[in-house]
Amino acid sequence: MKKLFGSYGIFETLFSFIFFGLFLYLNYLYFGANIYAEQIPDEVIFMVIFWDFILLVIIAAPIILKQMEKISNDKIKDFLDLPKENQKFTFSVISSFLGEQALASFLATVLIVTGREALLSYGPTLSAIYTFTLFIFAIFLASTSLIRFIMLFEHQHKFKYAILIIVSTAVTHAFFQVGLKLAA
Repeated sequence: MKKLFGSYGIFETLFSFIFFGLFLYLNYLYFGANIYAEQIPDEVIFMVIFWDFILLVIIAAPIILKQMEKISNDKIKDFLDLPKENQKFTFSVISSFLGEQALASFLATVLIVTGREALLSYGPTLSAIYTFTLFIFAIFLASTSLIRFIMLFEHQHKFKYAILIIVSTAVTHAFFQVGLKLAA
């Protein structure tokens, strides 16, 4: 595959440029709208910093993925406790999945509640960094749990597998949304 920038292929380069453009556009909107303002609300500063961090992670995703490829696949499988080839579907699998989703939902609630307090106590910059860190951790936990769960069914018929993916993804989304709504 042809490399355009270092280890970036065509897809990674395009992906990064699109999100970098979005990053620049959002910052342009923010600074353009607030250039003549006497006082910029802390909530606006918080959102700009938070979204800048999110977009920077997305822009850096190809680099992050390239670095992750250097880690042994067996180490990742062991750490994440991915299901073995013929592992049976049991009640403990369902309860583990739901428990991990509940934990991610709880982290989303903690993120909102403590993020508000951090904004008042520590200002928009530190609270944005704190909220970003918790947000990434909660998303990582929820998505890893989802991946572990659907991997149990990857050898099923394609239609059954698709239904299971849709239902389990809906459960993940519902748990996370409940966590966010509880704090609101």
